[in-house]
Amino acid sequence: MAHRTHSKISRLEPAIRETIDEMIKTGAYYRDIADYIRSHGISISVAAVGKYAKNLMSTLDALRMTQENFRIIRDEMDRCPELDITDGILQLLSNQLLDAINKMPDEKLSELDFESVAKNAVALTRAAAYKKNIDIKNKEILENGADKFMSYIFEIMADEDPELYKKVKKFVKSKQEKE
Repeated sequence: MAHRTHSKISRLEPAIRETIDEMIKTGAYYRDIADYIRSHGISISVAAVGKYAKNLMSTLDALRMTQENFRIIRDEMDRCPELDITDGILQLLSNQLLDAINKMPDEKLSELDFESVAKNAVALTRAAAYKKNIDIKNKEILENGADKFMSYIFEIMADEDPELYKKVKKFVKSKQEKE
């Protein structure tokens, strides 16, 4: 998780800091960046610029990784529209866990804390089961609500317009028979 920095650079005016960030992203030398900062009347060392640059690049890398993970989730959801975001995240986490274990060298694998891996796998399974349970309950609630609504409409229709009620009931029955 990112933490707030309290460097001289992080406290500069946004326009100056944005220029510094762009200089770092484009590969400018730290001494040139330090000279740029000094030209604005701020004393700073090349090492301080390097530390700020390291933190900035670390943050940008984490952001890129997050964006890539969400792109993968979005692609998976486009491929399987019946999934929702939770399913996509659970699937991504499961795949990453299995992929990490498969790529692990034998010597690292023997050092792996399987109890921790198992607990994480169980947590993923529980999250998936909990979500599925909620989905089923939501579907039941929706179906019950739709049934109550239809009953209410049919009651009113039967009282106020019996001919329309007969026509609608006949239509619905014909559609149900086709299914």
